[in-house]
Amino acid sequence: MKALLDVTKDALELSSEHRFALARILLDVGEGDDSPDPAIEEAWEQEIAKRIASIENGTAPYTDAEQVLAELDSRFPG
Repeated sequence: MKALLDVTKDALELSSEHRFALARILLDVGEGDDSPDPAIEEAWEQEIAKRIASIENGTAPYTDAEQVLAELDSRFPG
């Protein structure tokens, strides 16, 4: 059986679409017998797709990493 590190390395070589599909498969397997509401699942799928699209087309809101770190430094000095 492959070690977790090997599986992780292989998974990271997949396209983002295939990584997403793999994540959904793993989450579905981990849920056991509790079947989620299909309407809720569909709503999440649509929201995820919308967020991915906004990142890919450059319309997603973001904060520069340097600004985030500066804010953290001011909130938590030391």
